[in-house]
Amino acid sequence: MTRVRDDEIANLEIGDVIYECEGFTNIEVRITSKPVASISEPLEGRTQWRWTAENTQNGKSIDYLLTEGLSHYGPRLYRQPAYVTIGKDGEWKFELYGAPEAV
Repeated sequence: MTRVRDDEIANLEIGDVIYECEGFTNIEVRITSKPVASISEPLEGRTQWRWTAENTQNGKSIDYLLTEGLSHYGPRLYRQPAYVTIGKDGEWKFELYGAPEAV
């Protein structure tokens, strides 16, 4: 599983698909605005990136903020889903938050 590192955030482009994964939940998101950097004085001059994305499964918008060196607090971003379930048929499934319920 490949994590999106702090130093890669500035390279995210509109249309890129990444995954936010935490608490046994995978959210597949498509970037809708390029990350914009700013310096946070209260956080000892750390760079912060802000951007928006949409959940690819239900279209809901998500506002992101990531602070350099503090990404362990979240959001936890990856290049592929982090959590897998095993279906009744033994197949691995990467369930995505917001996806329609399987029948």
